[in-house]
Amino acid sequence: MAEEESPEEQNEYLSSSIRKYEEMKRRKERYFFDVDALLKIIDHFIDSFEFEKALDVTGYALSIHPQSTSFTLKEAQLFGLTGKEKEALALLEKVEHINPFDVEVHLIRGNVYNATEQFPKAISSFKRALELSDDQKDDIYLSLAITYQNMSDFNKAVDYYKLCLIENPNNEVAMGEIVLSLEFSNRLTEGVDFFNKMIDEYPYDFMLWYYLGEIYSKQGAYESALNAYDYCLIIKEDFAPAHLDMAQALSMMERFDEAILRYKTAFEYCQPDGFTYYNIGECYEQLKNFEEARTYYKKAVKIAPEMAQGWYGIGVTFEEEERWYEALHYVKKAIEIDDQNGEYWLALGDCEYRLNNFTEAEECYKKVIDYDPDNTEGWIAYADLLNEFNRPMEASELLSTALLYHFDNTEIHYRKACYLYLSGYLEESYQQLASALDKDYNMHPVLFEIAPQMENDSRVQMILSQKNNRL
Repeated sequence: MAEEESPEEQNEYLSSSIRKYEEMKRRKERYFFDVDALLKIIDHFIDSFEFEKALDVTGYALSIHPQSTSFTLKEAQLFGLTGKEKEALALLEKVEHINPFDVEVHLIRGNVYNATEQFPKAISSFKRALELSDDQKDDIYLSLAITYQNMSDFNKAVDYYKLCLIENPNNEVAMGEIVLSLEFSNRLTEGVDFFNKMIDEYPYDFMLWYYLGEIYSKQGAYESALNAYDYCLIIKEDFAPAHLDMAQALSMMERFDEAILRYKTAFEYCQPDGFTYYNIGECYEQLKNFEEARTYYKKAVKIAPEMAQGWYGIGVTFEEEERWYEALHYVKKAIEIDDQNGEYWLALGDCEYRLNNFTEAEECYKKVIDYDPDNTEGWIAYADLLNEFNRPMEASELLSTALLYHFDNTEIHYRKACYLYLSGYLEESYQQLASALDKDYNMHPVLFEIAPQMENDSRVQMILSQKNNRL
């Protein structure tokens, strides 16, 4: 019995075959290659997404091995990958007539149907492949799971991902994808049980620990997530994703100093990227260390200049230090990249207001409610600006619109009562005040901050007293 080749020997065989094929092309000659060598070359080009090269090799392979259905299947696979689905299906039908029990025919057909979103046909093909397959069933289960996931049938997707992992606990694609389907099918708790059972059987599989941590994180069970990530790193200390996700969990727990240290530890095992620098900046911002936060936001945008939130983060640090001109510059940079983000327009409006550019501030606040009507701060800031410039009726009307989006927001109810009062619509103001008090009596001092004269209004005091007596 021949000894199995080592990975090094296999790589050398592949490299040698590719060199030989390329030499043949340069010389415009015809060399002989055995089936195995040509299949390996084709797979290499497919894995490298060099589909045209793979098709070229397939065509040559068919010219010297015309009876080999393996190359017809490769051609069908490549047609499917390059958008020639009809041609792919025709070739598969041809091979099926020759060998109706070839698993690959049904797998490739399933993938072609998946690519054209003919999901029921894809499922039928994969299930037929499953009937014919004696081994590697995990790949077929994975294909079925992905198809169901594409159909948004997340429950069935979970079931097939589980079968895939039971068959092959090292299938990392299934491990990663099952988390999404568990979340969308509201089966995260079941996912915890499943991964714990898998870990009982394979306690030293660091990836199982890692994805258990991911599921705990999605549940908001961050302490349990940290524990799972810890075990993952005990088994494989240099696994950077676990360090990064542990840092994220620590950040969610508001343990920002620890999160920063963990992010920096991750850099021992992976290259820093803009997103991670941004996360470190956020941690420093939460710690009110705005200078250090700014340093990391700047590192983020240096690596990823298209990262709008990085430029915005720099602007926020300047806002926190009341350095309005500098903040204005960086917030504008964020808006140049993402000009429909209400949060960015709100920050720009605040900067313009602080710099006494009131017309510009008003335009910014308009943008906030246009692009992000769910942003309550935008409505309030705009209304306050209108009131400040003796336009309380406009402010009141604006907040009437705001209440269509935020009827349960007590502060908007109180402010509307104030602006109606300042506009001279006293009866409407009293009615609005009663509504606001029903929502939260304890917030009523805001009335006297916005409209101090209301404190001396006997009717206002009577309404307050009546509501207080009912508490």
